[in-house]
Amino acid sequence: TLACGASCPYVPTTVEDWDIPDPAGKSLDEVRSIRDAVEGRVRDLIDSRLDAIRSDRTAHQIRLQRLLPDLAEEFEGIRSDAEIRTCADAILADYQDAPVRSFVMSIAHRRTRECLRQDKCDALAVA
Repeated sequence: TLACGASCPYVPTTVEDWDIPDPAGKSLDEVRSIRDAVEGRVRDLIDSRLDAIRSDRTAHQIRLQRLLPDLAEEFEGIRSDAEIRTCADAILADYQDAPVRSFVMSIAHRRTRECLRQDKCDALAVA
């Protein structure tokens, strides 16, 4: 996103802050120069940091932190904190490659609750 600084409210992951001028109000030549600078940085990012970006678990950890309080409250005395965390972690991992993650939290919460309600949690058996 443009002009977010070192943190981005829309993407909960590692953010790289590039000092690139805003193209608003610039001439066509200036906009093209900015575009070319962005392209160069993107190419460099892909060439040098793609594996690190793909393996970044920041968004996963944030989602897990959001899921755990409700699950811990609901399953207190039924499942240990470790079981709840392991189950939620395994289910969230199913969605790490989903191209659109807008409903991941709702789906993961529902699936985790269903799994933890069973006598034998399938996600715990796999983990």
